[in-house]
Amino acid sequence: MKKTLLFLLLFFSGCVLVDTSQDRCYHLWDPSQKDNCLVMVAAETMNISKCGEIEKTSLAEQCYSLLLSKGVAPNSSICAKLSGVLKDECFSRLAVSTNDSSYCMRMESSYYRDNCLSKLAISLLRPELCDSISVNTSRNACKNQVFSELALKNKEPQFCEMLVSEHAETQRDAVDACLFSMAKQFNDTSYCAKITNPFAKELCITGRIDPSTCDKIVEPQGKQACLYISAVYSKDPNACANLPSESMRNNCYLQVAKDTRNPKVCSSITVAVLREQCQQLTQS
Repeated sequence: MKKTLLFLLLFFSGCVLVDTSQDRCYHLWDPSQKDNCLVMVAAETMNISKCGEIEKTSLAEQCYSLLLSKGVAPNSSICAKLSGVLKDECFSRLAVSTNDSSYCMRMESSYYRDNCLSKLAISLLRPELCDSISVNTSRNACKNQVFSELALKNKEPQFCEMLVSEHAETQRDAVDACLFSMAKQFNDTSYCAKITNPFAKELCITGRIDPSTCDKIVEPQGKQACLYISAVYSKDPNACANLPSESMRNNCYLQVAKDTRNPKVCSSITVAVLREQCQQLTQS
């Protein structure tokens, strides 16, 4: 009789240990063990409803997060059960997957919310979504990215004119850069005519800047920048040698070597790390 009872005890104990059913957690009386068991069942079966049965809030959130990371599609009710970064990441995924900006607005962190809105605005090419971004510089950057993409997509330079900036001077520079990009993208110099900066216009039309043009610039930094651009676009390493600083010369050699795929140019770089980087770029 004792042997029979021992056999039955071992038999049923073994059944419990190897039980793989979804209901195997409910016989556990210890809440902590039950919660951990439910996490395991949820992960094994990809049944996210099991996470909702976990009593400990932090563990339930980890359960939801685990299944979301394993590919379970989020929904608003699941996201609402989370908190902090987990909640924001959930709503961010939901916003992107549904192209619905209202989910961005349900995020707790303004940083994540702004990123969510910016990502959607650029993806959908909807500049009005940028208006809800809280930081002015980020809001402008979002709009400018969208307007630049719209200009290229529609071949319409008026979108370049919609670029925004806190200062009129930098706004015009942004417009010129947008028009320059269109000219290069479509190999059409007619876009260059709308560029107001004479040096940018010359570069846009001819593909180069005459170094003598840079001499007309009074401001030292502007003149140096002009000479650097002139040298880089000439793709002539000898032009790099005439630049006023070692740093500019090295960067110029690096860019020319990369553009011409000529590793010999790298030997003119005086900084070893940049020289090695240059060699790698010309070989890739």
